[in-house]
This record gives sequence, C-alpha cells and structure tokens, in this order.
Amino acid sequence: LPNPQRKGASKRKRESSLEEHQPRTKVAKKHYRHSECSADGCTNIAKKGGVCVRHGAKVKIKRCSNEGCTNYSQRGGVCIRHGATVKRCSSEGCSNYAQNG
Repeated sequence: LPNPQRKGASKRKRESSLEEHQPRTKVAKKHYRHSECSADGCTNIAKKGGVCVRHGAKVKIKRCSNEGCTNYSQRGGVCIRHGATVKRCSSEGCSNYAQNG
C-alpha cells in the first residue's frame, strides 16, 4: 500500500510485468573491483602506488590540527576533544559513541 504521507503516491496497485508462472530473478549486488598488490605472491589489496602497506605503501593517518594535540582527527580536521561532532548511541540512557551509522 502506498504511504499517504508521501507526495505523488500512486493509488493504483502496480501490475507485475512478469507472468504468474515465471519465477522472479534476483538482481546481483554491484561488486567493486579492488586491485591486488603487485608484489610477487601477495594477494592483499593495493593501497597506494599499486602495493599494499606491507610492501611499502605509505598511508598517512591524519592528526588533529590543533597545536600540540596528537589525537586522530575525526571530522573537519579536529579530534573529538577539539570540536568534532560524532554521533552518540540512540539507546535510552546510553552515552557511548555510535559504532556504525
């Protein structure tokens, strides 16, 4: 049933484009291609320059931009202590940071 709150909600039920006796086919999820490390025998995902971290890719971890702070930046170039807003857990009475979403 269409949601009455949604604008332009159709009042007619959609007719199936497939006949009743034909099974529906599932649409495959899009797979992203990751390049492998170019080192001999290594199957890790390449990070930078065609190699993985183990074989020399330098992945720089961003730090807080405030002077003297060594924490990792979370959002906007600053850490949580210096003003980065991070989502909290939505459960009642919980004050932890949200892990996913």
